[in-house]
Amino acid sequence: NELITHGTALHAKWMARADTIAGYLAQLRDRNIPVLWRPYHEMNGIWFWWGNRRGENGIKRLWKMMYAYFTGHHGLNNLIWVWNANAPRDIPGDEAWPYEDFFPGISYVDVLAADVYHNDYRQVHHDQLLELAGGKVISLGEVGEAPTPEILDNQPMWTWFMIWSRWVQTHNTPDKVKNLYHYPR
Repeated sequence: NELITHGTALHAKWMARADTIAGYLAQLRDRNIPVLWRPYHEMNGIWFWWGNRRGENGIKRLWKMMYAYFTGHHGLNNLIWVWNANAPRDIPGDEAWPYEDFFPGISYVDVLAADVYHNDYRQVHHDQLLELAGGKVISLGEVGEAPTPEILDNQPMWTWFMIWSRWVQTHNTPDKVKNLYHYPR
């Protein structure tokens, strides 16, 4: 509550840090460089300070606050706002709750993304995110194991994926990665 309340010390600290970040993003804007901006990722999980903050005064409000400050006050029109939740899961001590409980609204995002680890490419995760997107692009923001061509055939609306850096080698074989990148789709 202190963070999202104007006039508090914590809110002022957030604003100062946001101003610093906005300064760097403005340098990119001034060079006509677009940025896939993915703040507060995996907000539906329990592992980050911003995570598992449901309701209108939770992550939804924090997201909207940053959106308004960066686009309105700082005029950052080079940001592609990627709302990136974790694929929902009910693993004790590692929960990630349903997408819709944390979604700020379609007018505050450009892309909806899901993070998928442990080969948990459930069709329902793709379909639920696609429905929430209302026609906007969906992607795989972070993955551990690369999706297979079969997964991409069954879940065709994923626009891109990014394998988490060290997982390229620790959880994917060179042949799997080569085959995926040579996949015609």
